[in-house]
Amino acid sequence: MIQTCTRSRLATFFEVPNPCTLNRLLGRKQCGHLQLNRTLSATNKLSVESFPNDPRDDGADSKFDERLEADSLDTKQKRVSRGNLSSRRKRVWERSLSPLERISQLIPAKFLSPEVTDLGLVYREDDDATNRSSRPIQKSALVAATEIGLEEHLRLKNRSVSEGMSHGTYREVTSADFPFKAGELFLAEYRKKHSLEYKKMGILKDEGKILSSWGVVRHNLIIGKLPGQMLRTPLGIEFLLRRPSLEDFVLWMKRGPAISYPKDIKAMLMMMDISPGNVVLEAGSGSGGMSLFLSRAVGLQGRVLSFDVRNDHHLIAKKNYELWRFNWKVTHKEEWPDNVNFINKDIVRAAEDIRSITFDAVALDMLNPQIALPIVFPCLKQGGVCTVYVANITQVTDLLEGIRTCQLSLLCENISEVIHRDWLVIPSKQKDGSFSRKIEPQQSPEFYDQEQTKESEQEDQPHLDKVRPFGSVPYIARPCPIQFGHTAFLVKLRKFKPAYLHPEPQASDFSQGN
Repeated sequence: MIQTCTRSRLATFFEVPNPCTLNRLLGRKQCGHLQLNRTLSATNKLSVESFPNDPRDDGADSKFDERLEADSLDTKQKRVSRGNLSSRRKRVWERSLSPLERISQLIPAKFLSPEVTDLGLVYREDDDATNRSSRPIQKSALVAATEIGLEEHLRLKNRSVSEGMSHGTYREVTSADFPFKAGELFLAEYRKKHSLEYKKMGILKDEGKILSSWGVVRHNLIIGKLPGQMLRTPLGIEFLLRRPSLEDFVLWMKRGPAISYPKDIKAMLMMMDISPGNVVLEAGSGSGGMSLFLSRAVGLQGRVLSFDVRNDHHLIAKKNYELWRFNWKVTHKEEWPDNVNFINKDIVRAAEDIRSITFDAVALDMLNPQIALPIVFPCLKQGGVCTVYVANITQVTDLLEGIRTCQLSLLCENISEVIHRDWLVIPSKQKDGSFSRKIEPQQSPEFYDQEQTKESEQEDQPHLDKVRPFGSVPYIARPCPIQFGHTAFLVKLRKFKPAYLHPEPQASDFSQGN
């Protein structure tokens, strides 16, 4: 229903444009002044028309039209200069704004992220009510340029990947394509049923041999083979030959002191949040296991300083590190980063050596780590993490007591123990080698007796080992009988800046001074 406007009828009577329409085009204040002027002009026009011989009647209509057009142009230019806010304003007949669009209109477009701009796309509905198809408004130039650059980057990347796959460049880079060579590390293992019976790591030599209770394997039979090869011994036992991973190397390398187990090293790396390019201090090189993981974590741009007070431990750690780097160079085209400095010195006496260095993280593997904290604390960056690897809980209490007595700004965030449990999941078999059967409860005793008779008849027949359909073989799952026990406690300490370096001054102190 359309309501008739009184002002509209009045304007029509005086033969001037509709003021209700001008309200929407010009604005409230300017339209009010124009309305008053037009009403006066219309009154004058009516009085002039009653006297046709009046000379003022000549050209009155043309002057009024020119003045009206000038006012309209000025108003339009001012509305355009208001900016994007008025251009984004929604009318009552348009679609309502979403909360994201309402908030986005209050923020300048240059401060909106591409994600918000993409989510805030406005869809214009067509005028036809039957056909409610929508199309997105054209995006800003910045977002369009970003998307074009991203699409171009993805297109070039996909083209390079496809060209690399067609020419076989990716196949040349992978280390799995390199056969075994003399001088590199190998790992031989033998599994009986579902348990590991034999595992040995060594260096391939032309005249070398693998000696075991399951037979002898010459190294010249391994050289030239690809990793993952099964090799049969003279006794008919099959050995799996492969290259050791970093975890395998740390577990099976030559040791001096007890090593830090990989399960604990992984947790320590997560606590320290080490990223490529960091500088890390390690106190207690040991056998070099932690140094290798730190070397891989900091990358080519990072650095690791590893201190050890004992010379024999220092030499073993350095030898294991160089052995792994050499083996990596044999099996990979890129070299392992040479980013670890092994220093044979007590960390307590190394304050002058590390005074000018700021470390992103610190790893301590010592009998008495509390004596090293006052030395490494000034060199640790604010907010950095110091992880401590100790075997006994009494060492943890001594560590915390040392922090308290030395008044170090170190927050103990976590004291944890990593539990690693292996599980055995195998098909369930009976003593004669046949698979166990799932017996469902039966309601009829006669039917149950018939099933028992069938089972006894099948037991008398020889067992045929054949592939059964999926889901017909029952499984058992239980923890492995041989488990790793307790290895160490991991303590996470974070350096912080206290709110007040000295006691907060009291009001009485100022009164005494005065």
